[in-house]
Amino acid sequence: MKQWREEHCSTQPSELEVIADGILMQRKDIEAVEHEATEDMAAYTDYVCQSREITVSEYEMLKSIESINTDKAIEEYTLQLMQEGAI
Repeated sequence: MKQWREEHCSTQPSELEVIADGILMQRKDIEAVEHEATEDMAAYTDYVCQSREITVSEYEMLKSIESINTDKAIEEYTLQLMQEGAI
């Protein structure tokens, strides 16, 4: 997994994109940036975001960590301790 870096895109990028076999481009904080017309150029919009390359297995691991409900885990552990008479 590489570090987050700033990326500029001419079209709106997707948050997750397959870029090679087993490699994904993950993006966050995607923002549209409006540019006003100048004498030399018409008005246009581009997109700025944070992106990084990540393997499919790294992405799946991060998603599984995010899905852990710590409050529920603490409640279940507390209930177990109470049932065992520890507290």
